[in-house]
Amino acid sequence: MDIAIRALQKTFGVSPALHGVDLDIRSGELIGLLGPSGSGKTTLLRAIAGLETPTAGQILFGGQDALRLSVQERRVGFVFQNYALFRHMSVAENIGYGLRVRPRATRPAPHQIAQRVNELLELVQLNGLDGRFPGQLSGGQRQRVALARALAVEPRVLLLDEPFGALDARVRKDLRLWLRDLHKRTGHTTILVTHDQDEALEMSDRVAILNRGALEQIGAPDEIFDSPASPFVFGFIGDSNRLAVEMSNGRARLGAAVLGRVASGLEGEAELFFRPEDAVLDEVGGVLGGEIKAVRRQGAKRRVEIRLDQTGVMIEVDLPHGAILHPAHRVGLRLERVGLFMQGRCVSLMNEARRAA
Repeated sequence: MDIAIRALQKTFGVSPALHGVDLDIRSGELIGLLGPSGSGKTTLLRAIAGLETPTAGQILFGGQDALRLSVQERRVGFVFQNYALFRHMSVAENIGYGLRVRPRATRPAPHQIAQRVNELLELVQLNGLDGRFPGQLSGGQRQRVALARALAVEPRVLLLDEPFGALDARVRKDLRLWLRDLHKRTGHTTILVTHDQDEALEMSDRVAILNRGALEQIGAPDEIFDSPASPFVFGFIGDSNRLAVEMSNGRARLGAAVLGRVASGLEGEAELFFRPEDAVLDEVGGVLGGEIKAVRRQGAKRRVEIRLDQTGVMIEVDLPHGAILHPAHRVGLRLERVGLFMQGRCVSLMNEARRAA
């Protein structure tokens, strides 16, 4: 089922949480809502579920006005970060709870509920654990029970609010792959709220970036990472360095250094972004120069912190495999790919190795 959100606003007292959000979610899509704390992503999710009433705007489920529907009528499956399982109920009882409490006219027969529970236990790979209680399960198993309970009511939309936030890194990674596979098999329209960038980029068909209650950008994971539409997105997604530069006759300048050409006629202050992997260290030359202040390990790679001669600003650059550099070494830098923004608007995403001259 497709969802259309139009000019959605939500204000708590005098504090706006959503500012005219427009968003189209395709039927069967898994879309990630990503943003910092306070960006409005959970408020948006709760408004879709019917747990928050918008101040203004529309939410349409398949063209139907969802704001006129109760929470039950929306047929939404909601999975919370803290699982929200009933501790005094077994796994099977938790999964079947939503079916057992339906109005008598729509409540399945006991044997139908049992059959549905067994189907879901197999789907979430918890066969044989139906008699256990939540306290007897691991965190990953409890989250699978929560997902099965949400699926039991045959929802039109599945909403996931930081579903892996309480789990350790290894379990979280395993569950990402499992949930992605589960989504392919079930085909539910799914909205995932997360603050974990890797999670959003790995799992989502598209990612919507929220900032201070407004939608900054929406696109496929590659588009979001490779072609950020605003300084906020470039700075928020992945690691990045920011330099305040001056545009003069279409050239980006940092002091005497010319960092790139864009288009003639551009004049004034601008922001230049580049990722640590998009700068090349050169001990004998480069457009920029500086002194290494620290070398540190980041997983499989090493990263250096460099204080630039031109401005004194600290930047981070990935160290090539096998390179031996230490604090106090002087290095030059070539920027392979940068993003340039003026007045919050993307002016250019360019390969500097070819265009900086």
